Amino acid sequence: MKIEVGKVEDFKVGERRRIDTPSGPVVLFFLGGRSFHAFSARCPHLGCDLSKYGVIVREEVVCQCHFTHFSIKDGKAIKGATRKSLNKFTVIVEGNGVWLEIASNFMESGSSGTGKTS
Repeated sequence: MKIEVGKVEDFKVGERRRIDTPSGPVVLFFLGGRSFHAFSARCPHLGCDLSKYGVIVREEVVCQCHFTHFSIKDGKAIKGATRKSLNKFTVIVEGNGVWLEIASNFMESGSSGTGKTS
C-alpha cells in the first residue's frame, strides 16, 4: 500500500511527523534534501510514541523514554532496554511528492519486523 504523506517543501529539516496509516502509526523523519526515514511509531520496549520521544543521533533513532538506540539503516536495536527491532518502511520521493510504502501484511501491534519493506 502506498500512502501520500505530503510534498518535500512541506517538511522542515529535522522534522519528525506521525503518519496514521490503516495498519498503525508510523513516524517519518526528514533529514534534509531528499532524505526521509520511516519507522513504526511505537518503541517496542514500552510503547513510547517515537513521534514525540524519538530523535535521530548520527546513524541511530533514539527513544528518549529509556534511551534505546536503533539503527537508522534497518531499525535493529543497537543498545538499550530492548532487543526488538523497529519496523522500517520505504519512503519514495517522486518529483516533489513524498510517499510511504506499507506492506499489506504489516500490523503494528505484536509485529516483530515482519512489516519491514526496505
